[in-house]
Amino acid sequence: MITKDVLMKIIKYAAKAPSGHNTQPWKFKIGNDRISILPDFTRALPVVDSDNHALYISLGCALENLIIAANQFDCETKTTIHNSGNETFIQIDLYQSEEIKKTDLYNFIEKRQVTRNKYSTEKIQKEFLRELFDDILDKCLQVKLFLSKTEIENLTPYIIEGSNLQFNNKAFVKELVSWFRFSEKEVLIEGDGLWSASMGLPNMGRCIGNFVMKNFVSAKSEAKRWKKIISKSAGFALFMVKTNDHEHWIKLGQAFQRFGLLATKMNINHAHVNMPCEELPVREKMIQNYQLNEYTPLLLIRFGYSNPLPYSYRRNINEILSSK
Repeated sequence: MITKDVLMKIIKYAAKAPSGHNTQPWKFKIGNDRISILPDFTRALPVVDSDNHALYISLGCALENLIIAANQFDCETKTTIHNSGNETFIQIDLYQSEEIKKTDLYNFIEKRQVTRNKYSTEKIQKEFLRELFDDILDKCLQVKLFLSKTEIENLTPYIIEGSNLQFNNKAFVKELVSWFRFSEKEVLIEGDGLWSASMGLPNMGRCIGNFVMKNFVSAKSEAKRWKKIISKSAGFALFMVKTNDHEHWIKLGQAFQRFGLLATKMNINHAHVNMPCEELPVREKMIQNYQLNEYTPLLLIRFGYSNPLPYSYRRNINEILSSK
């Protein structure tokens, strides 16, 4: 039997996965040689992620970390996705094996981060791009790359339109601000959310932070900020699913996490630019204008070279264990 100590170590690595607004919307349940990953809907984002696709993508990211970590601790894995009404959960059975094939991506689970600063315009070498994206291609998943100046310029209006729709939506701004952590003290207490330092912003406290967000952040200011960020990116990757359901959202999360770990290994930074995918009218325009046909775009990721920022925090492991 695999010891509880090993299972807890595996869960610790799984919880290093990314999630929307760093909500960490998961619970882990330990059984005999088994770990289940359960959605935690108390940490859902009903405004920006009304169908919970981003939530399940996050569970897929956690699953990929879990599998890599389990292999490192000499455990083979068998994954089963269970559907129970409107809720889907992931069951991972573990089997001890000394001949398991391990990957060095384990070494980059704790080093990976979403880096939200400006990037260098230095292009990524073609052999790096092949390694980054060839590994994740699947019949049910696809990635569309935007690499040239023209491709990125043509993509920009979709990003700006999505941003405008969101920052003109008071409910979106309220939800976003609720997950901001404006000081190190606040993020130490909560262990989650978007820490201002991780976004290249100074610590300012919630009172001042709320004032700044209310009086100085607008659709216009965000559009201006995004145009600068877009111009300082080496490229963009649009992750898509062929079937828009829980199972494929999880698979997309696994693929995205492998991309993130590979990018970290190559010292390539990445960050989410999901607004065009989150706003349905903009998503539909992208599907039509880019002739994506049966594929649904769910993640838009920018990548390039930049300096690291302070790491976001994670909750205490006891807070993410399920007692069900």
